[in-house]
Amino acid sequence: MNKIRMRAMLLSMSVVLLLILFFVYSILQDKKRVLDEKTSSHRELLKNAYELAVNDTENGLNYLAYKMMTDRHIIDAFESGNREKLYQLSLPYFTEAKVRGEVDLAGFISADGTHFLRLQQPKKFGDNITKKRPMIAEAIRIKKPILSLDVTLFNISLVRIVPVFKDKKFLGLLQVSADISRVQNRLNAHSGIKSAIAINTDTIKNLLPDSAHKQYGDYSIISSNNALFDHLPQDYRFSDSMRHTVDNSTYIIASRELKTYSDKSLARLVCALDITKDEITYENEINKVLLISTLLLILLTIILHIGFKTLIQRINLRSARLNEQLRQQLYTDSLTQLPNRKALIETILKQGNSAILLVNIDNFKEINDLYGHEIGDKILQAVSESIQKVSVRHRLSLYKMPSDEYALLVNDDLNTETFDELCQTVLTALTNTYYHIDGIEIFITVGIGADFCFNTESDLIGRADMALKTAKKQGVPFLKYNESLRIREEYLNNILWSKKLKDAIDTNRFTLYYQGIHDVHTKELYEYEALIRIVDTDGSIVSPYYFLEIAKKTRLYPHITKFVVRTIFEQLKTTPHRFSINLAISDLLDTEIQTMIYDLLKESTGGDRLIFEILESEGFENHTAISAFINHVKTYGCRVAIDDFGTGYSNFAHILRLNVDFIKIDASLIKNLNVDLSAQDIVGTIVEFAHRLNIKTVAEFVHSEDVYNECLELGIDYIQGFYLSEPIPL
Repeated sequence: MNKIRMRAMLLSMSVVLLLILFFVYSILQDKKRVLDEKTSSHRELLKNAYELAVNDTENGLNYLAYKMMTDRHIIDAFESGNREKLYQLSLPYFTEAKVRGEVDLAGFISADGTHFLRLQQPKKFGDNITKKRPMIAEAIRIKKPILSLDVTLFNISLVRIVPVFKDKKFLGLLQVSADISRVQNRLNAHSGIKSAIAINTDTIKNLLPDSAHKQYGDYSIISSNNALFDHLPQDYRFSDSMRHTVDNSTYIIASRELKTYSDKSLARLVCALDITKDEITYENEINKVLLISTLLLILLTIILHIGFKTLIQRINLRSARLNEQLRQQLYTDSLTQLPNRKALIETILKQGNSAILLVNIDNFKEINDLYGHEIGDKILQAVSESIQKVSVRHRLSLYKMPSDEYALLVNDDLNTETFDELCQTVLTALTNTYYHIDGIEIFITVGIGADFCFNTESDLIGRADMALKTAKKQGVPFLKYNESLRIREEYLNNILWSKKLKDAIDTNRFTLYYQGIHDVHTKELYEYEALIRIVDTDGSIVSPYYFLEIAKKTRLYPHITKFVVRTIFEQLKTTPHRFSINLAISDLLDTEIQTMIYDLLKESTGGDRLIFEILESEGFENHTAISAFINHVKTYGCRVAIDDFGTGYSNFAHILRLNVDFIKIDASLIKNLNVDLSAQDIVGTIVEFAHRLNIKTVAEFVHSEDVYNECLELGIDYIQGFYLSEPIPL
């Protein structure tokens, strides 16, 4: 009997030991997967951080160039050849930018290519550098701005060259540059990325024959901000991306090619990101797993010694029941009884499928709202049956995804052409179908996103989902994922700017720029339009192009509107100017913003110098609410303009229903007005219509004298654009 018990215990313990080993192996694999995912995200960070660092550096150079080129006294001094005065006027701008860490070199170059003034070396001038610096020669030839990396005998710099004109006379060039180390410092400061610059070894020997640099293959490192670059493997190639350990620290190391304005290879920027913390965390978690597993084994041995056989029987019985219930819950959709998303993911991981279709019911939320959730559930079941028939005919596996979405997994090996034919067949079978539910005939359409990828490690479901969302956005029933869609980049950019916008709101880093609106006949200033900007953490000014749409999608837009409204009412107290404020339809329907505007108008005496520009957009047909707002603000002397008229939701009927004072004609009609006959006809019609109603017209984007003359000829009342004034701080 004891022998039987001993054998049973040994057998049971062997089974338990195997289970624990399997448990440990599964956890180790999971931890390894998490570590690999983090490493992959670090590689992505290395890729994107450089672009952000270069962009920050470019902004600093652009801001310095803008400040100096908009100073009329500097231009006059350059024209007159007064080097001393030019130095005195330009030095404060240069010094301020250098203190901010945005620039290293700046100077003026005459039209013949000779250095007129180096701000960092004012006593050195007169040397012609066009032969040494092809970029300078090219800028003089084309007389247009150039932004590029450039190399000297000393280092690599990011250079901005701007042609200097006065009254259309070409005076020469303004050159501002920042050492590549500033990009490296931003990489380190923003993302903790260490970096080094590597140049072709033969180039180094030609430029600096007596210098000694660490050489790896065809490249030599000329500068770095961390000693780890002196300890790379001797066989390291800069086209590789690798993981490397130096002094007990682990780094992800990758490089990117640096090119000049002429697309000529210049050097390589080598970046390294410390992932030691992730490695340590991974090792600690593994140790914890091993410790817990050991303790568990000891505990189970004691339990087995007391009465393992009985306990195992009970556990097996209960485990079987629980596992079956859990599997039913984990892998099956409760409504349709189809395998769910989790089952799909595990199938792909197990089988390595290379093709999938995601099917989504169009406007299902509206159907739910119209008929109720009970009918909605029956529609989901009916659609499931329809798709199931298609899946059987074409050897596809059907899965129920969350909400109103289904997945069709391709089980056979297909080529791209066969897969495209299959997608069209499925789309045809599921498109434009009527379903009879409880005596109701309901018309259903679907959208399909698909992915076909030979790389089994790709995120098949995620890529198909991106294609589906893009198809919905573009209004097409079907779209297959491809890299040219740049969907992932768009997601990353949206995440970046939503974080930047939220941070700007939290730290109150908004400011206003003002662009003048001028009388078309006299060119005299009539009013200023307030334009929102973000002051970035490095002091650079960010255009609304980068964040305004994100603000609308993330519901942060009201914060911007409130800032603009409060700031303009403060300006009304301290300046004599007229100002216009842009309001979206959502702003007019926001009771909190409405109340704030009405309260400020009650306290202000400058309502007659305030113009509200209402953007024609979705919801503009709500004439009752819009008219109520317009009539209310007009009691305080305010005036109202319809912004961006002529495209999108534009409708003359809107103007007839609303008591407005101005129509701002959209930039898309104005920018080519001097050459586009169709635009001239449309603008002429708008102007004639407006004048009959005693409404003034404003042309946006008047950027040249030819466009200005056409506006004058068509009878437009006011103009706005770079021809007369650019947006500036007040």
